[in-house]
Amino acid sequence: MSMLNIGMSGLNASMAALNTTSNNVANAMVPGYSRQQVMMSSVGSGTYGGGAGVMVDGVRRISDQYEVAQLWNTTSDVGFSKVQASYYGQVEQIFGSDGNNISQGLDLLFASLNSAMEQPNEIAYRQGVLNEARALTHRFNSISEGVNAQLSQIEGQLGASVKEVNAQLQTIASFNAEIQASGNNGNVPSSLLDARDAAVDDLAAIVDINVVEDSNGMLNISLAQGQPLLAGTTASTLSVSPDPGNPGMSKISIQFGQSSFPVDESAGGSLGALLDYRDNSLMDSIAFIDELAMTIADEFNAVLAGGTDLNGNTPTQDLFTYDPNSPAGSLKLTSGFTAEMLAFGQDGTPGDNSNLKELVELANKSFTFNSIGADTTMGDAFASKIGELGSASRQAQVNADTSVKLQMEAQSQWASTSGVNMDEEAVNLIIYQQSYQANAKVISTADQLFQTILNSI
Repeated sequence: MSMLNIGMSGLNASMAALNTTSNNVANAMVPGYSRQQVMMSSVGSGTYGGGAGVMVDGVRRISDQYEVAQLWNTTSDVGFSKVQASYYGQVEQIFGSDGNNISQGLDLLFASLNSAMEQPNEIAYRQGVLNEARALTHRFNSISEGVNAQLSQIEGQLGASVKEVNAQLQTIASFNAEIQASGNNGNVPSSLLDARDAAVDDLAAIVDINVVEDSNGMLNISLAQGQPLLAGTTASTLSVSPDPGNPGMSKISIQFGQSSFPVDESAGGSLGALLDYRDNSLMDSIAFIDELAMTIADEFNAVLAGGTDLNGNTPTQDLFTYDPNSPAGSLKLTSGFTAEMLAFGQDGTPGDNSNLKELVELANKSFTFNSIGADTTMGDAFASKIGELGSASRQAQVNADTSVKLQMEAQSQWASTSGVNMDEEAVNLIIYQQSYQANAKVISTADQLFQTILNSI
């Protein structure tokens, strides 16, 4: 019977190997699936000192946690860089499109002022100046609308990201509990570990994380800066609330037990990228376009206030008006302001263009722009900002391309260890099939020998 038992153990082992290989082949295209391998060992001595067959010790999940951690790191980098590249690309288009170009708008306005130099009393020229001034305000309004739309979009994405982080933390906590329970029973399903790794990868796309596995097989997760997110089966909760210093913007915090921790751009991932872009580049862009709008409006209004209009009177209304809380978004021509009210003269005499010359000189006058840290003309200030945004957009795109390449390399390294190689599995199928057939032959031979013995009695 020893030969029969040995053959049966080999038959069972071959079937287990065939089932595992078939499972690998079936899941080869499933993202994050770690290939499995049957673990076998030889059974101790049998009759006459020989072996007693083979035992299936279990199915092993082929996974290198260092490579998995590298995947999570690159996933965070891709999440961060793609968001940055997207928003920098958008804002470059907002500022750089021909219809929004403030430098071009100023050139057209100063060109209309120059056209009026010879005949400052001509209504057609004066109306041309008003038309260009109005068109310039529309450019500011359009840029302001674009950057505020970005702000609204970011605020919406922040809220959605917080909900997603909370959901993923709860999911991973549930997996931790199942894995702990399965570990107590002595067998953790590979599919459960794969599912947990996939959930962690989804979390890593949103925030940059540190992951540590404890002695019970549960994962403890924190942000890269140390703020706790998950301890075993206890998950923290992220929340969004209005920023007291700026009600139009939100702030994010982590609540873990009785402790609360702030979240800023150092969180990494797509969430950190949103905060980093909003709190730095976007705020700088809004501050600049508002400062430029105020400078243009205030300087034109100041020069015009020192002159006389077509009727020789001192002006009683400003050309431009705006809300100090949103200068670029609210910039417009003062209601009721007419071409006759443009103060091109200074002494009230017909044809005087003395004040008009001062208006034209504004094109070459330098002003201090704190938002970009430069003393320059109004037109050059805008051109400088476009250059700054263009450079930042190109660098963000380079970073995004680099992070994607690094992620692909990490994915390739992971696949070389944990991925399913169809050629290898095909060879294994042939080997295990032949092994199964050989063991079946051993059983058949043992049966024939046994029958021979019975017949000889």
